[in-house]
Amino acid sequence: MGNVLHFIQAGGIIMIPLLLMSVASVAIIVERWMTFKQDGDLADGLLKRVLRLTEDGAFDDAVRACDSRSGPVAACLGAVMRHRQLGVSNVERKVQEVGEKYFQRLERFLPVLDTTTTISPLLGLLGTLFGMIGTFQAISGAKDQNANDRILSGVGEALYATATGLTIAVICFVAYNYFSSRRRTIVQETEQSVTTLINALIAQNQIEERESLKA
Repeated sequence: MGNVLHFIQAGGIIMIPLLLMSVASVAIIVERWMTFKQDGDLADGLLKRVLRLTEDGAFDDAVRACDSRSGPVAACLGAVMRHRQLGVSNVERKVQEVGEKYFQRLERFLPVLDTTTTISPLLGLLGTLFGMIGTFQAISGAKDQNANDRILSGVGEALYATATGLTIAVICFVAYNYFSSRRRTIVQETEQSVTTLINALIAQNQIEERESLKA
């Protein structure tokens, strides 16, 4: 604990916003991880089960199968099954309404991580400038017996601020790209699953219409 306090004090005043940003970033990363775990379930195997139940005409069972799973894929497939008797455009609109609620929750706070990735190195650079200014001031007053201590303090402030800013930026950059990549994957999987189910329902309706005409 003492080493941490010394590190913060040695980094100068710029360490205060960097420390606040680091705490906020960690909180957001943990919150995003929990959110993606809850709302980012791709419901593996659900599409095949729903397609099989649809082929058998067990539409109510297909809806219950969707309701038993979590995540945008299950919710959107359930929306398709509930509104299957509407036109394709109306079904797609219902699905979009359901899916957007999930996608917006998955997008939440990601811009904060993106902004932190940009700002934290700049704050570290600002801390470097403060430290170098202190160093030059100490050098200009080199006759003072405490000049060496002030020089070392200024150099330390510059290095600590830079290291902290870059560390925060790297962590936020990795987290932002990870969550953004997962969100894109979830959106793509949801759209593909919905398209597959809608096409299957259209094909089944066409088959039923042909059979009714033959009868």
